Amino acid sequence: MDEQPQGMQGPPVPQFLPQKALRPDMGYNTLANFRIEKKIGRGQFSEVYRASCLLDGVPVALKKVQIFDLMDAKARADCIKEIDLLKQLNHPNVIKYYASFIEDNELNIVLELADAGDLSRMIKHFKKQKRLIPERTVWKYFVQLCSALEHMHSRRVMHRESPFYQYFVKEPKAQALSQLTYDQLRQLVNICINPDPEKRPDITYVYDVAKRMHACTASS
Repeated sequence: MDEQPQGMQGPPVPQFLPQKALRPDMGYNTLANFRIEKKIGRGQFSEVYRASCLLDGVPVALKKVQIFDLMDAKARADCIKEIDLLKQLNHPNVIKYYASFIEDNELNIVLELADAGDLSRMIKHFKKQKRLIPERTVWKYFVQLCSALEHMHSRRVMHRESPFYQYFVKEPKAQALSQLTYDQLRQLVNICINPDPEKRPDITYVYDVAKRMHACTASS
């Protein structure tokens, strides 16, 4: 058997490379069906990886939570509750939940991958380019956030801590609002900042208007 010369060792084997045979019957519910590519985030008890399903090639975000080794009973209960809430949500501007399962003493949560980064990344990009973010781009994301929040609130889900940098961007291509939507949004903002409190709309009206404003491509 040929020996490999010292200093010429091959690349390390990825830590989470599947070692088991594929399980088509398990779908997204086993690590054996995923190729984990790189770490893209981390939290107090968790790490998030970019991964691909070996069954259909779909890229996903795989969140691995140390639910047994690090979490206490309350934190575990909160984590399970969060999964139950994710299952209720189905909206184009909310990260989609695919599956969750326990494996290797960890809770694995399979989510939609927002591979264009988050809003902080976009802001840093424009800052580096010394450019202002186009106004229509700002309105586009504002409408999407309002629509997503309305969907969550309609299912009695309240996101109490929503810093802007945690909002992810699914599409790398910039889209523009239609002129009709743009004018409606300007009118809505003007009403909301009316100096007379009695002439300002109720928050439910604002949500309803925002919900009916959809971003569309410039060619439409």
